Amino acid sequence: MPTSSTDKIFQILRPMGFYQRSRLAFLLLGLGQIVVVILIYVIIGHVPDYHCSPLHEPLSKYGIPHAEENGTKSDITYGKCEISVFTNSTNSTSKSILSCKEGYSFDKNEGATIISEWNLVCDQAGVGELGQTLVMAGQIVGATLFTSLADRYGRKPVFVSTHLLLFIMSLSITFVPTFVVFAIMRFVIGALQQGMGLAMSIMTLEIVPQQYRGIVGALGQFAWTGFVVILAGIGYFMRNLSWRYIQFVTAFVSVHALASYWIIDESLRWLIANRRKDEALKVIQRVARLNKVSQSDLAEVTLLLNDDHELTNRLTCNNRPQGPQPINGAVSTVPDGSEDTQDDTYTIETRLSDNHVDKPTFLDLLRHKLLLKHSLILWFTWCINSLTYFGLYLTSTSLTGNRHLNFFLNGLVELPGGLLYALLVNRLGRKRSSILFHSVTGVALILSVVFLEMAGDDVNSPLSILSTMLNYVGKLGIAASFALIFLYSPELYPTNVRNVGLGLCSAAARIGGMVAPYSNIFASYVIWGPGVVFGICCIVVALLALLLPETNGKELPQTIEDYNDWVKQPPKSSRKL
Repeated sequence: MPTSSTDKIFQILRPMGFYQRSRLAFLLLGLGQIVVVILIYVIIGHVPDYHCSPLHEPLSKYGIPHAEENGTKSDITYGKCEISVFTNSTNSTSKSILSCKEGYSFDKNEGATIISEWNLVCDQAGVGELGQTLVMAGQIVGATLFTSLADRYGRKPVFVSTHLLLFIMSLSITFVPTFVVFAIMRFVIGALQQGMGLAMSIMTLEIVPQQYRGIVGALGQFAWTGFVVILAGIGYFMRNLSWRYIQFVTAFVSVHALASYWIIDESLRWLIANRRKDEALKVIQRVARLNKVSQSDLAEVTLLLNDDHELTNRLTCNNRPQGPQPINGAVSTVPDGSEDTQDDTYTIETRLSDNHVDKPTFLDLLRHKLLLKHSLILWFTWCINSLTYFGLYLTSTSLTGNRHLNFFLNGLVELPGGLLYALLVNRLGRKRSSILFHSVTGVALILSVVFLEMAGDDVNSPLSILSTMLNYVGKLGIAASFALIFLYSPELYPTNVRNVGLGLCSAAARIGGMVAPYSNIFASYVIWGPGVVFGICCIVVALLALLLPETNGKELPQTIEDYNDWVKQPPKSSRKL
Protein backbone atom coordinates (compact mmCIF):
# COMPACT_ATOMS: atom_id res chain seq x y z
CA MET A 1 0.00 0.00 0.00
CA PRO A 2 1.40 3.41 -0.78
CA THR A 3 2.41 5.38 2.28
CA SER A 4 0.54 8.65 2.83
CA SER A 5 2.37 11.97 2.87
CA THR A 6 1.52 12.45 6.52
CA ASP A 7 2.91 9.03 7.35
CA LYS A 8 6.09 9.97 5.44
CA ILE A 9 6.37 13.07 7.61
CA PHE A 10 5.97 10.98 10.77
CA GLN A 11 8.57 8.50 9.53
CA ILE A 12 11.11 11.26 9.02
CA LEU A 13 10.26 12.83 12.39
CA ARG A 14 10.71 9.42 14.10
CA PRO A 15 7.33 7.70 14.37
CA MET A 16 7.61 6.65 18.03
CA GLY A 17 9.96 9.26 19.40
CA PHE A 18 9.67 11.05 22.72
CA TYR A 19 6.97 13.35 21.35
CA GLN A 20 4.67 10.49 20.34
CA ARG A 21 5.32 8.45 23.48
CA SER A 22 4.71 11.35 25.85
CA ARG A 23 1.57 12.54 24.05
CA LEU A 24 0.14 9.05 23.82
CA ALA A 25 0.73 8.56 27.53
CA PHE A 26 -1.02 11.86 28.25
CA LEU A 27 -3.97 11.04 25.99
CA LEU A 28 -4.39 7.50 27.34
CA LEU A 29 -4.53 8.90 30.86
CA GLY A 30 -7.93 10.21 29.79
CA LEU A 31 -9.16 6.63 29.80
CA GLY A 32 -9.15 6.83 33.58
CA GLN A 33 -11.95 9.38 33.59
CA ILE A 34 -13.90 7.39 30.99
CA VAL A 35 -13.69 4.32 33.23
CA VAL A 36 -14.85 6.36 36.21
CA VAL A 37 -17.81 7.92 34.38
CA ILE A 38 -19.09 4.60 33.05
CA LEU A 39 -18.31 2.21 35.90
CA ILE A 40 -18.33 4.24 39.12
CA TYR A 41 -22.04 3.51 39.45
CA VAL A 42 -21.09 -0.07 40.37
CA ILE A 43 -19.64 1.42 43.57
CA ILE A 44 -21.71 4.50 44.37
CA GLY A 45 -24.98 2.96 43.17
CA HIS A 46 -24.66 -0.20 45.26
CA VAL A 47 -27.77 -1.13 47.28
CA PRO A 48 -26.65 -1.91 50.86
CA ASP A 49 -28.64 -4.26 53.06
CA TYR A 50 -31.56 -2.36 54.54
CA HIS A 51 -34.83 -2.62 56.42
CA CYS A 52 -37.52 -0.29 57.70
CA SER A 53 -36.38 1.99 60.49
CA PRO A 54 -37.93 1.35 63.94
CA LEU A 55 -41.17 3.13 64.83
CA HIS A 56 -40.70 5.95 67.35
CA GLU A 57 -44.31 6.80 68.18
CA PRO A 58 -47.13 4.81 69.81
CA LEU A 59 -48.81 2.42 67.35
CA SER A 60 -52.08 4.33 67.64
CA LYS A 61 -50.45 7.24 65.84
CA TYR A 62 -49.74 4.94 62.89
CA GLY A 63 -53.41 3.96 62.46
CA ILE A 64 -53.54 0.97 64.85
CA PRO A 65 -55.97 2.33 67.52
CA HIS A 66 -56.28 -0.61 69.94
CA ALA A 67 -52.63 -1.58 70.12
CA GLU A 68 -52.06 0.12 73.52
CA GLU A 69 -55.17 -1.21 75.26
CA ASN A 70 -54.73 -3.27 78.42
CA GLY A 71 -54.19 -6.93 77.70
CA THR A 72 -53.06 -6.33 74.15
CA LYS A 73 -49.60 -7.44 73.09
CA SER A 74 -47.90 -6.28 69.95
CA ASP A 75 -45.20 -7.97 67.92
CA ILE A 76 -43.48 -5.85 65.28
CA THR A 77 -41.45 -7.28 62.37
CA TYR A 78 -39.37 -4.91 60.26
CA GLY A 79 -39.05 -6.00 56.64
CA LYS A 80 -37.33 -4.34 53.70
CA CYS A 81 -40.33 -2.38 52.45
CA GLU A 82 -43.04 -2.92 55.03
CA ILE A 83 -43.63 -3.29 58.76
CA SER A 84 -45.82 -6.15 60.01
CA VAL A 85 -47.61 -5.47 63.31
CA PHE A 86 -49.23 -8.47 65.04
CA THR A 87 -51.62 -7.54 67.87
CA ASN A 88 -52.86 -10.20 70.28
CA SER A 89 -55.75 -9.43 72.63
CA THR A 90 -57.91 -11.68 74.80
CA ASN A 91 -60.53 -11.90 72.09
CA SER A 92 -58.68 -11.76 68.77
CA THR A 93 -55.43 -11.68 66.83
CA SER A 94 -54.87 -9.22 64.00
CA LYS A 95 -52.13 -8.28 61.56
CA SER A 96 -51.52 -4.80 60.21
CA ILE A 97 -49.14 -3.82 57.44
CA LEU A 98 -47.47 -0.42 57.53
CA SER A 99 -45.14 1.24 55.09
CA CYS A 100 -41.71 2.34 56.33
CA LYS A 101 -43.07 5.36 58.19
CA GLU A 102 -39.69 6.36 59.66
CA GLY A 103 -37.63 5.73 56.56
CA TYR A 104 -34.98 3.06 56.14
CA SER A 105 -31.95 1.81 58.05
CA PHE A 106 -29.01 0.83 55.85
CA ASP A 107 -25.96 -1.27 56.70
CA LYS A 108 -23.38 1.35 57.68
CA ASN A 109 -20.52 -1.07 57.07
CA GLU A 110 -21.15 -0.72 53.33
CA GLY A 111 -20.79 3.06 53.31
CA ALA A 112 -23.27 5.67 52.16
CA THR A 113 -24.23 5.28 48.50
CA ILE A 114 -26.63 7.39 46.44
CA ILE A 115 -29.22 4.70 47.17
CA SER A 116 -28.94 5.00 50.95
CA GLU A 117 -28.57 8.79 50.99
CA TRP A 118 -31.75 9.43 48.98
CA ASN A 119 -33.67 6.28 50.03
CA LEU A 120 -33.97 4.97 46.48
CA VAL A 121 -35.47 1.62 47.43
CA CYS A 122 -38.90 -0.03 47.55
CA ASP A 123 -41.33 2.33 45.79
CA GLN A 124 -38.31 4.32 44.55
CA ALA A 125 -36.42 1.25 43.32
CA GLY A 126 -35.09 1.81 39.82
CA VAL A 127 -34.82 5.57 40.20
CA GLY A 128 -31.15 5.29 41.13
CA GLU A 129 -30.40 3.37 37.93
CA LEU A 130 -31.70 6.38 36.02
CA GLY A 131 -28.43 8.10 36.91
CA GLN A 132 -26.54 5.48 34.88
CA THR A 133 -29.06 5.34 32.05
CA LEU A 134 -28.81 9.11 31.60
CA VAL A 135 -25.05 8.77 31.15
CA MET A 136 -25.69 6.56 28.13
CA ALA A 137 -28.33 8.99 26.85
CA GLY A 138 -25.83 11.81 27.22
CA GLN A 139 -23.33 9.80 25.20
CA ILE A 140 -25.73 9.76 22.26
CA VAL A 141 -25.94 13.56 22.38
CA GLY A 142 -22.17 13.88 22.82
CA ALA A 143 -21.40 11.54 19.93
CA THR A 144 -23.71 13.53 17.65
CA LEU A 145 -22.54 16.98 18.71
CA PHE A 146 -18.82 16.73 19.35
CA THR A 147 -17.80 14.54 16.41
CA SER A 148 -19.00 17.17 13.95
CA LEU A 149 -17.33 19.91 15.99
CA ALA A 150 -14.04 17.97 15.99
CA ASP A 151 -14.18 17.65 12.21
CA ARG A 152 -14.97 21.32 11.70
CA TYR A 153 -12.91 23.10 14.37
CA GLY A 154 -10.22 20.55 15.14
CA ARG A 155 -9.54 17.75 17.59
CA LYS A 156 -7.66 19.84 20.16
CA PRO A 157 -10.41 22.39 20.97
CA VAL A 158 -12.95 19.60 21.50
CA PHE A 159 -10.58 17.43 23.54
CA VAL A 160 -9.29 20.23 25.75
CA SER A 161 -12.68 21.84 26.41
CA THR A 162 -14.60 18.62 27.08
CA HIS A 163 -11.79 17.18 29.20
CA LEU A 164 -11.58 20.30 31.34
CA LEU A 165 -15.36 20.58 31.70
CA LEU A 166 -15.55 16.88 32.56
CA PHE A 167 -13.04 17.40 35.36
CA ILE A 168 -15.01 20.37 36.71
CA MET A 169 -18.34 18.54 36.48
CA SER A 170 -16.91 15.41 38.13
CA LEU A 171 -15.80 17.53 41.08
CA SER A 172 -19.04 19.55 41.20
CA ILE A 173 -21.31 16.51 41.30
CA THR A 174 -19.80 15.69 44.69
CA PHE A 175 -21.80 18.55 46.23
CA VAL A 176 -25.22 18.06 44.62
CA PRO A 177 -28.14 18.46 47.06
CA THR A 178 -30.74 16.24 45.40
CA PHE A 179 -30.95 13.21 43.16
CA VAL A 180 -32.62 15.24 40.41
CA VAL A 181 -29.57 17.50 40.16
CA PHE A 182 -27.34 14.41 40.32
CA ALA A 183 -29.18 12.80 37.40
CA ILE A 184 -29.05 15.96 35.27
CA MET A 185 -25.33 16.32 35.87
CA ARG A 186 -24.76 12.65 34.99
CA PHE A 187 -26.42 13.31 31.63
CA VAL A 188 -24.11 16.26 30.98
CA ILE A 189 -21.11 14.24 32.13
CA GLY A 190 -22.06 11.46 29.71
CA ALA A 191 -22.13 13.92 26.80
CA LEU A 192 -18.79 15.46 27.79
CA GLN A 193 -17.21 12.04 28.29
CA GLN A 194 -18.22 10.95 24.81
CA GLY A 195 -16.86 14.14 23.29
CA MET A 196 -13.56 13.79 25.13
CA GLY A 197 -13.34 10.04 24.45
CA LEU A 198 -13.99 10.30 20.72
CA ALA A 199 -11.57 13.20 20.28
CA MET A 200 -8.96 11.29 22.28
CA SER A 201 -9.50 8.19 20.16
CA ILE A 202 -9.05 10.11 16.92
CA MET A 203 -5.94 11.90 18.18
CA THR A 204 -4.26 8.69 19.33
CA LEU A 205 -5.04 7.20 15.93
CA GLU A 206 -3.67 10.16 14.00
CA ILE A 207 -0.51 10.80 15.99
CA VAL A 208 1.32 7.70 14.70
CA PRO A 209 1.79 6.10 11.28
CA GLN A 210 -0.15 3.04 10.20
CA GLN A 211 2.26 0.34 11.34
CA TYR A 212 2.12 1.49 14.97
CA ARG A 213 -1.65 1.69 15.35
CA GLY A 214 -1.98 -1.91 16.48
CA ILE A 215 0.53 -1.20 19.26
CA VAL A 216 -1.39 1.90 20.30
CA GLY A 217 -4.60 -0.14 20.35
CA ALA A 218 -2.99 -2.74 22.60
CA LEU A 219 -1.78 0.00 24.94
CA GLY A 220 -5.32 1.36 25.09
CA GLN A 221 -6.71 -2.06 26.02
CA PHE A 222 -4.17 -2.51 28.81
CA ALA A 223 -4.73 1.03 30.06
CA TRP A 224 -8.50 0.49 30.20
CA THR A 225 -8.08 -2.70 32.23
CA GLY A 226 -5.55 -1.01 34.49
CA PHE A 227 -7.92 1.85 35.33
CA VAL A 228 -10.75 -0.61 36.05
CA VAL A 229 -8.46 -2.37 38.52
CA ILE A 230 -7.53 0.98 40.11
CA LEU A 231 -11.20 1.96 40.41
CA ALA A 232 -11.96 -1.37 42.09
CA GLY A 233 -9.13 -0.70 44.55
CA ILE A 234 -10.43 2.79 45.35
CA GLY A 235 -13.90 1.34 45.93
CA TYR A 236 -12.48 -1.29 48.28
CA PHE A 237 -10.28 0.99 50.40
CA MET A 238 -13.02 3.64 50.65
CA ARG A 239 -15.85 1.14 51.11
CA ASN A 240 -16.88 2.54 54.50
CA LEU A 241 -17.01 6.16 53.34
CA SER A 242 -19.72 8.18 51.64
CA TRP A 243 -20.05 8.04 47.87
CA ARG A 244 -19.25 11.75 47.83
CA TYR A 245 -15.67 11.10 48.98
CA ILE A 246 -15.25 8.38 46.34
CA GLN A 247 -16.61 10.69 43.64
CA PHE A 248 -14.32 13.50 44.78
CA VAL A 249 -11.18 11.34 44.79
CA THR A 250 -11.88 9.69 41.42
CA ALA A 251 -12.51 13.09 39.81
CA PHE A 252 -8.79 13.80 40.19
CA VAL A 253 -8.03 11.04 37.70
CA SER A 254 -8.45 13.78 35.11
CA VAL A 255 -6.64 16.57 36.96
CA HIS A 256 -4.11 16.58 34.12
CA ALA A 257 -6.84 18.20 32.02
CA LEU A 258 -5.62 21.51 33.47
CA ALA A 259 -2.39 21.14 31.51
CA SER A 260 -3.85 19.69 28.29
CA TYR A 261 -3.94 23.01 26.43
CA TRP A 262 -0.16 23.40 26.71
CA ILE A 263 0.79 19.75 26.20
CA ILE A 264 -1.50 18.54 23.40
CA ASP A 265 -1.10 19.87 19.87
CA GLU A 266 -3.69 19.86 17.13
CA SER A 267 -3.69 16.70 15.03
CA LEU A 268 -1.10 17.12 12.28
CA ARG A 269 -3.26 15.09 9.90
CA TRP A 270 -6.23 17.37 10.51
CA LEU A 271 -4.13 20.50 9.98
CA ILE A 272 -2.72 19.19 6.68
CA ALA A 273 -6.09 17.96 5.45
CA ASN A 274 -7.58 21.39 6.17
CA ARG A 275 -4.59 23.14 4.52
CA ARG A 276 -3.54 25.03 7.66
CA LYS A 277 0.13 24.89 6.78
CA ASP A 278 1.45 27.53 9.19
CA GLU A 279 -0.01 25.74 12.18
CA ALA A 280 1.13 22.39 10.82
CA LEU A 281 4.68 23.72 10.49
CA LYS A 282 4.68 24.82 14.15
CA VAL A 283 3.62 21.32 15.22
CA ILE A 284 6.29 19.77 13.01
CA GLN A 285 8.95 22.00 14.51
CA ARG A 286 7.89 21.02 18.01
CA VAL A 287 7.95 17.32 17.13
CA ALA A 288 11.38 17.72 15.55
CA ARG A 289 12.75 19.48 18.62
CA LEU A 290 11.48 16.88 21.10
CA ASN A 291 12.47 13.94 18.89
CA LYS A 292 15.89 15.51 18.20
CA VAL A 293 15.46 15.43 14.43
CA SER A 294 18.33 16.83 12.34
CA GLN A 295 17.99 20.04 10.39
CA SER A 296 18.32 18.19 7.08
CA ASP A 297 15.41 15.91 7.96
CA LEU A 298 13.36 18.90 9.08
CA ALA A 299 14.04 20.56 5.75
CA GLU A 300 12.79 17.45 3.94
CA VAL A 301 9.60 17.50 6.00
CA THR A 302 9.08 21.17 5.16
CA LEU A 303 9.47 20.34 1.49
CA LEU A 304 6.82 17.62 1.75
CA LEU A 305 4.50 20.00 3.59
CA ASN A 306 4.72 22.55 0.79
CA ASP A 307 4.16 20.03 -1.99
CA ASP A 308 0.64 21.02 -3.01
CA HIS A 309 0.22 18.14 -5.41
CA GLU A 310 1.20 15.61 -2.75
CA LEU A 311 -1.10 17.22 -0.22
CA THR A 312 -4.10 17.49 -2.43
CA ASN A 313 -4.02 14.18 -4.22
CA ARG A 314 -2.33 11.63 -1.98
CA LEU A 315 -3.30 12.25 1.61
CA THR A 316 -4.41 8.67 1.93
CA CYS A 317 -5.50 7.05 5.12
CA ASN A 318 -7.01 3.70 5.94
CA ASN A 319 -10.75 3.65 5.89
CA ARG A 320 -11.10 0.81 8.33
CA PRO A 321 -10.76 2.08 11.92
CA GLN A 322 -7.56 0.92 13.58
CA GLY A 323 -5.91 1.55 16.88
CA PRO A 324 -7.92 2.63 19.89
CA GLN A 325 -11.62 2.78 19.14
CA PRO A 326 -14.31 3.89 21.63
CA ILE A 327 -16.64 1.16 22.91
CA ASN A 328 -19.33 3.05 25.05
CA GLY A 329 -16.38 5.05 26.37
CA ALA A 330 -13.95 2.14 26.39
CA VAL A 331 -11.12 1.52 23.98
CA SER A 332 -10.91 -1.54 21.79
CA THR A 333 -7.78 -3.14 20.42
CA VAL A 334 -7.96 -3.26 16.64
CA PRO A 335 -4.85 -4.81 15.16
CA ASP A 336 -3.49 -3.84 11.80
CA GLY A 337 -4.86 -6.21 9.19
CA SER A 338 -3.27 -7.36 6.02
CA GLU A 339 -2.92 -5.10 3.03
CA ASP A 340 -5.66 -7.12 1.36
CA THR A 341 -8.23 -5.79 3.79
CA GLN A 342 -7.36 -2.12 3.55
CA ASP A 343 -8.95 0.54 1.41
CA ASP A 344 -6.49 2.95 -0.20
CA THR A 345 -9.00 5.18 -1.94
CA TYR A 346 -10.42 6.97 1.10
CA THR A 347 -8.47 10.19 1.69
CA ILE A 348 -8.01 12.24 4.81
CA GLU A 349 -9.84 15.10 3.15
CA THR A 350 -12.75 12.77 2.34
CA ARG A 351 -12.98 11.53 5.91
CA LEU A 352 -12.58 14.88 7.62
CA SER A 353 -14.10 17.42 5.26
CA ASP A 354 -16.33 15.24 3.08
CA ASN A 355 -17.03 18.24 0.90
CA HIS A 356 -16.74 16.70 -2.54
CA VAL A 357 -19.00 13.68 -2.17
CA ASP A 358 -22.66 13.24 -1.44
CA LYS A 359 -23.28 12.33 2.16
CA PRO A 360 -25.15 9.03 2.50
CA THR A 361 -28.17 8.74 4.74
CA PHE A 362 -30.00 6.10 6.69
CA LEU A 363 -32.35 5.66 3.74
CA ASP A 364 -29.52 4.26 1.63
CA LEU A 365 -29.32 1.29 4.00
CA LEU A 366 -33.08 0.74 3.95
CA ARG A 367 -33.25 0.55 0.17
CA HIS A 368 -30.74 -2.29 -0.16
CA LYS A 369 -32.29 -5.55 1.10
CA LEU A 370 -29.11 -7.55 1.67
CA LEU A 371 -27.27 -4.67 3.32
CA LEU A 372 -30.32 -3.94 5.46
CA LYS A 373 -30.45 -7.58 6.59
CA HIS A 374 -26.79 -7.51 7.58
CA SER A 375 -27.29 -4.12 9.28
CA LEU A 376 -30.16 -5.42 11.41
CA ILE A 377 -27.97 -8.31 12.55
CA LEU A 378 -25.13 -5.92 13.38
CA TRP A 379 -27.40 -3.52 15.29
CA PHE A 380 -28.80 -6.37 17.35
CA THR A 381 -25.27 -7.63 17.97
CA TRP A 382 -24.07 -4.25 19.20
CA CYS A 383 -27.10 -3.82 21.45
CA ILE A 384 -26.61 -7.26 23.04
CA ASN A 385 -22.87 -6.77 23.42
CA SER A 386 -23.36 -3.50 25.25
CA LEU A 387 -26.18 -4.91 27.38
CA THR A 388 -24.15 -7.97 28.37
CA TYR A 389 -20.83 -6.19 28.84
CA PHE A 390 -22.14 -3.49 31.16
CA GLY A 391 -24.79 -5.75 32.67
CA LEU A 392 -22.08 -8.14 33.88
CA TYR A 393 -20.21 -5.26 35.47
CA LEU A 394 -23.30 -3.88 37.17
CA THR A 395 -24.46 -7.29 38.46
CA SER A 396 -20.97 -8.31 39.63
CA THR A 397 -21.89 -7.15 43.14
CA SER A 398 -24.60 -9.85 43.32
CA LEU A 399 -22.16 -12.68 42.62
CA THR A 400 -20.96 -15.04 45.32
CA GLY A 401 -18.13 -13.52 47.34
CA ASN A 402 -16.85 -10.02 47.98
CA ARG A 403 -18.41 -7.47 45.63
CA HIS A 404 -15.20 -5.44 45.34
CA LEU A 405 -13.19 -8.55 44.45
CA ASN A 406 -15.79 -9.52 41.85
CA PHE A 407 -15.59 -6.06 40.30
CA PHE A 408 -11.79 -6.31 40.24
CA LEU A 409 -11.83 -9.75 38.60
CA ASN A 410 -14.42 -8.66 36.03
CA GLY A 411 -11.95 -6.04 34.85
CA LEU A 412 -8.93 -8.29 35.03
CA VAL A 413 -10.40 -10.99 32.77
CA GLU A 414 -10.46 -8.48 29.92
CA LEU A 415 -6.70 -8.96 29.53
CA PRO A 416 -6.91 -12.61 28.39
CA GLY A 417 -10.00 -11.66 26.39
CA GLY A 418 -8.00 -9.09 24.45
CA LEU A 419 -5.15 -11.55 23.90
CA LEU A 420 -7.57 -14.24 22.70
CA TYR A 421 -9.10 -11.79 20.25
CA ALA A 422 -5.70 -10.74 18.89
CA LEU A 423 -4.65 -14.38 18.40
CA LEU A 424 -7.80 -15.58 16.64
CA VAL A 425 -9.16 -12.65 14.63
CA ASN A 426 -6.93 -13.32 11.62
CA ARG A 427 -6.49 -17.06 12.12
CA LEU A 428 -10.19 -17.95 12.35
CA GLY A 429 -11.52 -14.92 10.55
CA ARG A 430 -14.05 -12.35 11.75
CA LYS A 431 -17.17 -14.45 11.27
CA ARG A 432 -15.99 -17.62 13.01
CA SER A 433 -14.37 -15.61 15.80
CA SER A 434 -17.65 -13.79 16.40
CA ILE A 435 -19.56 -17.08 16.53
CA LEU A 436 -16.97 -18.55 18.91
CA PHE A 437 -16.85 -15.59 21.31
CA HIS A 438 -20.63 -15.18 21.53
CA SER A 439 -21.16 -18.94 21.91
CA VAL A 440 -18.62 -19.14 24.74
CA THR A 441 -20.27 -16.19 26.45
CA GLY A 442 -23.79 -17.57 26.08
CA VAL A 443 -22.99 -21.13 27.19
CA ALA A 444 -20.84 -19.95 30.11
CA LEU A 445 -23.51 -17.57 31.45
CA ILE A 446 -26.32 -20.13 31.16
CA LEU A 447 -24.23 -22.83 32.89
CA SER A 448 -23.33 -20.28 35.54
CA VAL A 449 -26.95 -19.76 36.57
CA VAL A 450 -27.65 -23.52 36.39
CA PHE A 451 -24.88 -24.21 38.89
CA LEU A 452 -25.98 -21.23 40.97
CA GLU A 453 -29.46 -22.74 41.33
CA MET A 454 -28.03 -26.16 42.13
CA ALA A 455 -25.81 -24.63 44.85
CA GLY A 456 -28.77 -23.05 46.63
CA ASP A 457 -27.88 -20.85 49.60
CA ASP A 458 -24.48 -22.46 50.17
CA VAL A 459 -22.20 -19.72 48.85
CA ASN A 460 -19.04 -21.69 49.67
CA SER A 461 -20.00 -24.87 47.84
CA PRO A 462 -17.96 -26.01 44.80
CA LEU A 463 -20.99 -25.45 42.57
CA SER A 464 -21.31 -21.85 43.75
CA ILE A 465 -17.62 -21.20 43.11
CA LEU A 466 -17.88 -22.85 39.68
CA SER A 467 -20.86 -20.60 38.91
CA THR A 468 -18.79 -17.51 39.65
CA MET A 469 -15.87 -18.79 37.54
CA LEU A 470 -18.18 -19.40 34.57
CA ASN A 471 -19.49 -15.86 34.95
CA TYR A 472 -15.93 -14.61 34.51
CA VAL A 473 -15.54 -16.81 31.42
CA GLY A 474 -18.64 -15.11 30.03
CA LYS A 475 -17.12 -11.70 30.76
CA LEU A 476 -13.93 -12.75 28.94
CA GLY A 477 -15.94 -13.82 25.90
CA ILE A 478 -18.04 -10.67 25.69
CA ALA A 479 -14.94 -8.46 26.07
CA ALA A 480 -13.30 -10.28 23.15
CA SER A 481 -16.47 -10.09 21.03
CA PHE A 482 -16.91 -6.38 21.72
CA ALA A 483 -13.37 -5.73 20.49
CA LEU A 484 -14.08 -7.86 17.43
CA ILE A 485 -17.26 -6.12 16.29
CA PHE A 486 -15.43 -2.80 16.17
CA LEU A 487 -13.27 -4.34 13.47
CA TYR A 488 -15.87 -6.57 11.78
CA SER A 489 -18.70 -4.04 11.47
CA PRO A 490 -16.88 -1.33 9.45
CA GLU A 491 -15.56 -4.01 7.10
CA LEU A 492 -19.14 -5.08 6.30
CA TYR A 493 -20.21 -1.62 5.13
CA PRO A 494 -19.38 -0.13 1.72
CA THR A 495 -17.11 2.91 1.78
CA ASN A 496 -19.85 5.40 0.93
CA VAL A 497 -22.06 4.36 3.88
CA ARG A 498 -19.43 3.12 6.32
CA ASN A 499 -19.59 6.08 8.70
CA VAL A 500 -23.39 6.01 8.66
CA GLY A 501 -23.47 2.27 9.35
CA LEU A 502 -20.97 2.42 12.18
CA GLY A 503 -22.79 5.38 13.71
CA LEU A 504 -26.04 3.40 13.74
CA CYS A 505 -24.23 0.45 15.32
CA SER A 506 -22.96 2.77 18.04
CA ALA A 507 -26.48 4.09 18.62
CA ALA A 508 -27.74 0.52 19.01
CA ALA A 509 -25.02 -0.09 21.60
CA ARG A 510 -26.25 2.91 23.59
CA ILE A 511 -29.71 1.33 23.78
CA GLY A 512 -28.22 -1.77 25.35
CA GLY A 513 -26.18 0.39 27.69
CA MET A 514 -29.27 2.30 28.80
CA VAL A 515 -31.09 -0.94 29.68
CA ALA A 516 -28.08 -2.56 31.41
CA PRO A 517 -28.40 -0.70 34.77
CA TYR A 518 -31.81 -2.29 35.37
CA SER A 519 -30.33 -5.79 35.23
CA ASN A 520 -29.33 -5.26 38.87
CA ILE A 521 -32.98 -4.77 39.84
CA PHE A 522 -33.89 -7.86 37.83
CA ALA A 523 -31.23 -9.82 39.74
CA SER A 524 -32.66 -8.66 43.08
CA TYR A 525 -35.93 -10.41 42.20
CA VAL A 526 -34.58 -13.32 40.16
CA ILE A 527 -30.87 -13.74 40.82
CA TRP A 528 -30.38 -15.99 37.81
CA GLY A 529 -32.51 -13.83 35.49
CA PRO A 530 -29.84 -11.55 33.96
CA GLY A 531 -27.50 -14.48 33.29
CA VAL A 532 -30.19 -16.37 31.39
CA VAL A 533 -31.20 -13.33 29.35
CA PHE A 534 -27.59 -12.42 28.53
CA GLY A 535 -26.72 -16.02 27.69
CA ILE A 536 -29.69 -16.68 25.41
CA CYS A 537 -29.24 -13.36 23.60
CA CYS A 538 -25.54 -14.10 22.97
CA ILE A 539 -26.38 -17.50 21.53
CA VAL A 540 -28.96 -15.86 19.26
CA VAL A 541 -26.24 -13.43 18.11
CA ALA A 542 -23.94 -16.38 17.38
CA LEU A 543 -26.63 -18.01 15.24
CA LEU A 544 -27.38 -14.77 13.39
CA ALA A 545 -23.66 -14.37 12.65
CA LEU A 546 -23.96 -17.42 10.40
CA LEU A 547 -25.87 -15.17 7.99
CA LEU A 548 -23.05 -12.64 7.72
CA PRO A 549 -20.24 -12.86 5.13
CA GLU A 550 -16.58 -13.28 6.04
CA THR A 551 -14.46 -10.15 5.50
CA ASN A 552 -11.00 -11.38 6.43
CA GLY A 553 -8.70 -11.31 3.40
CA LYS A 554 -11.20 -9.47 1.19
CA GLU A 555 -11.00 -6.05 -0.40
CA LEU A 556 -13.43 -3.73 1.34
CA PRO A 557 -16.66 -2.97 -0.57
CA GLN A 558 -16.65 0.45 -2.22
CA THR A 559 -20.29 1.20 -3.08
CA ILE A 560 -23.73 -0.12 -2.26
CA GLU A 561 -24.13 -1.11 -5.91
CA ASP A 562 -21.10 -3.42 -5.60
CA TYR A 563 -22.27 -4.97 -2.35
CA ASN A 564 -24.08 -8.05 -3.70
CA ASP A 565 -21.12 -9.04 -5.86
CA TRP A 566 -18.70 -8.36 -3.01
CA VAL A 567 -20.60 -10.67 -0.64
CA LYS A 568 -20.33 -13.52 -3.17
CA GLN A 569 -16.57 -13.16 -3.49
CA PRO A 570 -14.59 -15.83 -1.62
CA PRO A 571 -12.08 -14.44 0.90
CA LYS A 572 -8.41 -14.69 0.08
CA SER A 573 -6.25 -16.80 2.36
CA SER A 574 -5.84 -14.80 5.52
CA ARG A 575 -2.54 -14.04 7.06
CA LYS A 576 -1.67 -15.35 10.46
CA LEU A 577 -0.56 -13.03 13.19
